[in-house]
Amino acid sequence: MQKCYQFIALVLFVCGGIGLQAQSVVTIPTDPLAPADIFEVIMGDTTVTGDRNDNNTIYKLQNGGVYLCNDRLVNTGEWALQIEAVDLEDIENKPVITRTPNADGGYQDIMRAGGDVTFRNIWIIAGQTGPLEQHDWGKMRIQGENSRVVVQDCILEKDRGGFLQLRANGVRMFVENTVLRNGGNRRVLQGNGRGIDARDFFMDTLVMRNVIVYNIQDRFFRSQGGSQPHNYIEIDNCTSFNTIGRHGHIQLGRVLEAKITDNLFMNPIMLGSSPAYTDEQTQPDGDLHKVITLDTLYENTSLEIKSNNIFWTEDVTNYWASNDSISAPGFLSDLIVQHLGAEVSDAYFSETLELESIPATILQYVVDLYADPTATDMYDFIVEDVAVSGTPFDSGNLFDFSGFSPCYDPASDAATAATDGGPIGAVDTCDDLINAVDDLNINPALGLQLSPNPVSSSTTLSFTTTQAGMVNLTIYDLMGRELASLHSGNLMSGEHQFNWAPSSMFKQGMYIVYLRTEEGQMFKRVIVSK
Repeated sequence: MQKCYQFIALVLFVCGGIGLQAQSVVTIPTDPLAPADIFEVIMGDTTVTGDRNDNNTIYKLQNGGVYLCNDRLVNTGEWALQIEAVDLEDIENKPVITRTPNADGGYQDIMRAGGDVTFRNIWIIAGQTGPLEQHDWGKMRIQGENSRVVVQDCILEKDRGGFLQLRANGVRMFVENTVLRNGGNRRVLQGNGRGIDARDFFMDTLVMRNVIVYNIQDRFFRSQGGSQPHNYIEIDNCTSFNTIGRHGHIQLGRVLEAKITDNLFMNPIMLGSSPAYTDEQTQPDGDLHKVITLDTLYENTSLEIKSNNIFWTEDVTNYWASNDSISAPGFLSDLIVQHLGAEVSDAYFSETLELESIPATILQYVVDLYADPTATDMYDFIVEDVAVSGTPFDSGNLFDFSGFSPCYDPASDAATAATDGGPIGAVDTCDDLINAVDDLNINPALGLQLSPNPVSSSTTLSFTTTQAGMVNLTIYDLMGRELASLHSGNLMSGEHQFNWAPSSMFKQGMYIVYLRTEEGQMFKRVIVSK
């Protein structure tokens, strides 16, 4: 069922009660014919001596309004940069922050933050420089040691580097219900394009929940080196698609504890396993790309990687088959497989899904790249709204974002494959998926487990009931056909175990264990390996 993350409570807990401080509110009006400059208001909010009028001011922007940022927003550890929409509930009409060139024709950064940062329900067009021109790089940088960053219900787009680029250690970052899109160079090879970019710095905490990443050239998350490991990385219930994957997809680098659960990664590395155009970084397993990688395994490393649907669509795999130098990437790097051991079977599955309404595939860019890497007129994987049709911003890659929906068939396995029995991916707005799970009365407290899994000869299925009643335990194939019944009848409350030895009718592959009780239901995937 739909998760309630209690995001605000988490942030207040981590920050030691910063929310108890008195806050002042400044609402910035704007005009469609003369957009307001937030730089002048925010950076000019000082006394005659240059001190801040208030170190805990929230700047509110009008929903649906357009704002300019004509110079670099810079705060310090003494005051937090806090920008949000007037109406936080109106997520369909976010205030837009964009840039215009200075007198010399150059563009300044949006932000180089030296202190805490909070954005809520804001659409930031960070690196755009003009119609069909190469976007700028690194326009939103986090430079405050041990600072806190909160990004909630936002859209961040059009930066050639990382959408949030770290240049400091010890940062605590929380990103929720946010879209990161249109990253990297559009028409030429040389180009970055990342979701969160830790670079060579270590993070105290990164939590990404219900985040959608698409139309980018490089990685969902990059960690490159660093003097010490990240403390905690969590990527949960996120969705990515249309990612070129020039250097992989999720690069954990060095980390003490990581949780990567319930995500949907569609075509996470479209370039293939060992593309010829990886010229910046090496991979932990030589030159082979993997979807999720780890560079260092410490004695106290803790990894929870479960219930991620990682798949490539047929058009991508067909293209790889036509190119002798490319094959399907691996899912997990060798150190992750070593650490997970028998739990590696729970880390991922591959169910091909059709997302309801998303921008067209960017496979043509990959095809053109291999055909002529020097071309300057390649497929433009930066997707624009249909509203710009016929304008200088119309590159031919248009999409009606009013119908954007990363939802999928509620009858699919992915709809009940999450660790809590709910749907995987960033589907908090997908009513059909949420309602379908509610109707099924999924109850994770039943604790259905299988050991071993994969199973070659036999396995033990265990679960717990708290009340006596009717219990059905059955095995289905992926077409929904019942193949075996392990129990159908009343059971007393308590812990229960059933042994199952797959008969000859069970060929090598994936099946579904379905537990039905009067307390609810649970599903588990089981892999038969003979």
